[in-house]
Amino acid sequence: MRGTIRPLYNELAELYETIEERNYRAEISLIDRVFRENQVKSVIDLGCGTGIHVRELARLGYSAVGIDLSPSMIRVAKKRARGIKRAKFVKADYYTYNPKTRFDGALCLNWSIPVTLRDVERFFSNTARLLREGGILIIDYERPSDIVWGDVGRPVIDSWRFKGGQIVRVSVGEIRRNVMKSRDVYIVFGQPRGFSPPSERERYLGRWRGENVVVFLDVSHVRFYEPRELARIASKHGFSSQRILPLKTKRGYVRLYNIFVKRGKKK
Repeated sequence: MRGTIRPLYNELAELYETIEERNYRAEISLIDRVFRENQVKSVIDLGCGTGIHVRELARLGYSAVGIDLSPSMIRVAKKRARGIKRAKFVKADYYTYNPKTRFDGALCLNWSIPVTLRDVERFFSNTARLLREGGILIIDYERPSDIVWGDVGRPVIDSWRFKGGQIVRVSVGEIRRNVMKSRDVYIVFGQPRGFSPPSERERYLGRWRGENVVVFLDVSHVRFYEPRELARIASKHGFSSQRILPLKTKRGYVRLYNIFVKRGKKK
């Protein structure tokens, strides 16, 4: 969550929910079911993005707070949550955020879990501080066995339409030690919506700008985790793995939702 904010989380924040293309309805249903089973009433979303989970959970009656390090994400989240009383957003780092309130439940979704094992330790340590005893943490991820090796190293092209234009993404990924590094080129056609090319000096980008086309290079890193590996790290910080629920995505592959419970202190 540190360092330069990627274009996907900055200039492209308004289009983030379109690009991510998640099965939000099924995902919210799963989360709501788990939280109700565990009497969760207050929730914090760690790395909330544009806040769709916070908005929908607040509409279902939860008191929901979303934190994110990107000012653009928080700005979009606040705008889209206007009029929803139980939804709140704060620009903050999930390694250090320490409000006075403690929560019944927490979310960390959509590849928001850290990549390095050192940072995963820090994440679980601070999340334990944010939750009450018996609190529920839901993390989604994929296993190394879920890697589509046929796509690694070759260009993968996706596109989405939005009001006034279209986005095309060309991605090339590489895998090392269960970490995928993806180089993504986003080409946005149509209304510029306040965008400007990241490098004005390049002549072809300047020409494209006049044609309502802007280009962004976005580099991301995500880690594929074994459930046993996460359970071991979480246990060191007072969490027990309650269960793992699978959910099929719109693209047909399965994502795992690991439900952890914060244990009480031993007497």
